[in-house]
Order: sequence, then structure tokens, then C-alpha cells
Amino acid sequence: MSAFKTLLFATVCQVCSFSASADELGNINGTYELPVTLQTLLERSGRDNLIHLSQLGEMNQANLIQSGNENYAELLQVGLGNQADISQLGERNRIELDQIGNDNQAAIIQVGDNNLVHLNQLGSANFSIEQIADNASISITQY
Repeated sequence: MSAFKTLLFATVCQVCSFSASADELGNINGTYELPVTLQTLLERSGRDNLIHLSQLGEMNQANLIQSGNENYAELLQVGLGNQADISQLGERNRIELDQIGNDNQAAIIQVGDNNLVHLNQLGSANFSIEQIADNASISITQY
């Protein structure tokens, strides 16, 4: 069995909202530099794995690792200083994570097959989920 890794093989959308005057931005040859303070690490090995990541705001970080086949991770971070650490090891696992607000932290680990995690953090909250099983499902919303 051959193994392979693909870095940054995902749909990634990072938007940094920022407002400043032209003088504050520093006009260099007719262009303006905008600070982008979002960090993302995506690592995938296996077949047919998908990561869909959208970040809007500043100082948001996401670390996603997938190993196995047909895993799916969908992550939305809106706000400031949100952190997500996601690991999927197995097959046909699914994670849906929405963090809207500031300073949310989520750590999700899935080991096994056919697992589902649906986590919404709206406001400022911390959460950690470990699914080590097959066919497990959990859905949590925190305000």
C-alpha cells in the first residue's frame, strides 16, 4: 500500500476585514498592503478527503489533519482570535464546526469510521471532543 500526502489541498477562503485611511496603509507604487493575520495548516493523506475552510476576521488559526479515506471537514471561523485543531483518522468521518465570536477554541479528534461531530460555538466558548469509535454522532451548540 502506498501512502501519499498533499499539503494545502482544500477549499480555503480567508478574508481579513480591515479599515484604514490611505496614509495609514502606506502607498507603495500605487498599491496598498493589508495585514492578513490568519493562519492555516492543512495536511491530508488518503483518498477523497475534503477540507472546506472559511475564516473572516483577524488572528484566527486552524490546524486540520486528515488520514484515511472519504473524510470531510467543514470549518467556519468568524471573529477574532478563534482557534481550531481538528484530526480525522479513519474513513467517512465528518466534522462541521462553526465558531462565531471571539476567542473560541475547539479541539476535535475522530478515530474510527463513519463518525459525525457538529459543533457550534457562538460567543466565547471552549470545547474538546474525542470520538474513538465507529458510527458515533454528537451535536453541540454553545452560546
